Amino acid sequence: MTARLRVARRALLSGLTVVVALAATVVVYAITPHGDDINAPFTERGAIGDVVTGRTLSGSVTSVRLASSIDATTADSDWTGETTGTWVVVEADIAATVEPSSLYRPTLTIGDTTYYATERLSLVTLDDGLVRPGIASSGVILFEVSGAALASADAARAEVGINSSYEAILDSRLVIEVDLRDLPVESDVVVSRPVDRVL
Repeated sequence: MTARLRVARRALLSGLTVVVALAATVVVYAITPHGDDINAPFTERGAIGDVVTGRTLSGSVTSVRLASSIDATTADSDWTGETTGTWVVVEADIAATVEPSSLYRPTLTIGDTTYYATERLSLVTLDDGLVRPGIASSGVILFEVSGAALASADAARAEVGINSSYEAILDSRLVIEVDLRDLPVESDVVVSRPVDRVL
């Protein structure tokens, strides 16, 4: 093999090595979390009726209803919640797994829009309440949602998110997929205070 061929071969191998190294770098960058994803919670997924368990919380969404107004008189409140949109009434059972924990403002995500649980009726809703191991708190989580969002195709794949802290950094988060399409909009849905039951 002539010296010229050896040089050309080395140059070709060096070029291939650089290309392979660059390709590997792109792949590693693509699969490595960066930005907000570094501290993102670990998602535990389920559907209505499934018991989903994370590090700090375990629970299930038992039903979802739509309402034009909320009647909380059975909870010793004369509050009747009317809204310019529609109430999404999520009934859930939530318990702590190891030690007492609190829920922090559950979310309802429809497409690119995230709604936080209402704070207008804190005595009745599960959010911001304390949950304990071995005891499930059964109650409602309420969201005020626009009619346009409920009419969108994304409403078929809406997600209820439940976590135990504001940021849920590097913690688990319960996510339940719900289909909000074609649900009837009821009037004056009656809600009560959460009830505890031993598991």
